[in-house]
Amino acid sequence: MGVMVCIPKSNRLQVTTGAFILLAIALLSLIGPYVTPDPFSQNLSSVFATPSSTYLLGSDHLGRSVAARLIHGGANSLCNASLCVAGMVFLGVFLGLCSGWYGGLIDAAIMRLVDITMSFPGILLALLIAGLIGGGQMAVVGALIVTGWPDYCRITRAITQSIISRPYVEAGVLAGFSGPFILRKYIIIEIVPQIAVLATLGFGRTILNISSLGFIGIGLDPPEPEWGAMIAESLPYIRQAPHLILAPAAAVSITVFSFMLVGQPLAQSVKK
Repeated sequence: MGVMVCIPKSNRLQVTTGAFILLAIALLSLIGPYVTPDPFSQNLSSVFATPSSTYLLGSDHLGRSVAARLIHGGANSLCNASLCVAGMVFLGVFLGLCSGWYGGLIDAAIMRLVDITMSFPGILLALLIAGLIGGGQMAVVGALIVTGWPDYCRITRAITQSIISRPYVEAGVLAGFSGPFILRKYIIIEIVPQIAVLATLGFGRTILNISSLGFIGIGLDPPEPEWGAMIAESLPYIRQAPHLILAPAAAVSITVFSFMLVGQPLAQSVKK
């Protein structure tokens, strides 16, 4: 029996609300950079301007539009998170399929690599890797991929091992069907729903990790906007202009919360 996702009626409003918020954030991040002011443009005569028709969310310590930087930062955060999750899924599923299908020494080697990776706190390992590479966008993306793939690998391996022992798969092997055909026909189709749910939850966690690394200065190079970096550079001015911190902090919180709204009911509803 395949994996089925059936969302109870009591959770459908929650999922719909989260999906609507995420769609709005995604559209704003995609379209916003083309219709908002230049996020790098400085106007020192409008430093710490309060929200107005000119500056919808006020301006920062250099007179830059907070709204423009928030939208551009959202585009950067979502782009980086998408790269991270795609890399985690590809690496984790590939190694999980290899581990579950071949077994033996290959399985043992991959599982030991999983154990080693998961023995370190994820964000600290990402911080170490990104710091050693030298920072920057690709360093953060690579570091988070390296620390995030084991979850996808473990679930893929477990599903693969449970399926290859089923009679119809064994019959396919005896009939001479190739490994790639069996994986595509019987195994990957079972893995997709589980991985999709895990990726939805992982997306929110990834955005939080990207913002955390940006907050401590590892990520996009200034003055490129990023939510975590915006919070960090506004800390000295929290008494003068609290809106500088509230805007990016709210963006991170709402985005992560929306992914949780969508992902948790899906995770509870995935069943054999």
